[in-house]
Amino acid sequence: MERIIFHIDVNNAYLSWTAVKKLKEGEKLDIRTIPSVIGGNEKDRHGIVLAKSPVAKKMGVVSAEPI
Repeated sequence: MERIIFHIDVNNAYLSWTAVKKLKEGEKLDIRTIPSVIGGNEKDRHGIVLAKSPVAKKMGVVSAEPI
């Protein structure tokens, strides 16, 4: 039997999953439609970009970029 290996990159899915969760919890703004990122520590305000919205990507934001 032939072995098949799949590599699935779901980094940006984290932002989508977070957006859906927030909308279900009553949030009015869909973070997928504005420049937004997932990553870092909110309290310390540092870290790296783990996921970005399509709008942020168009603005040049890249994964692993420092926040």
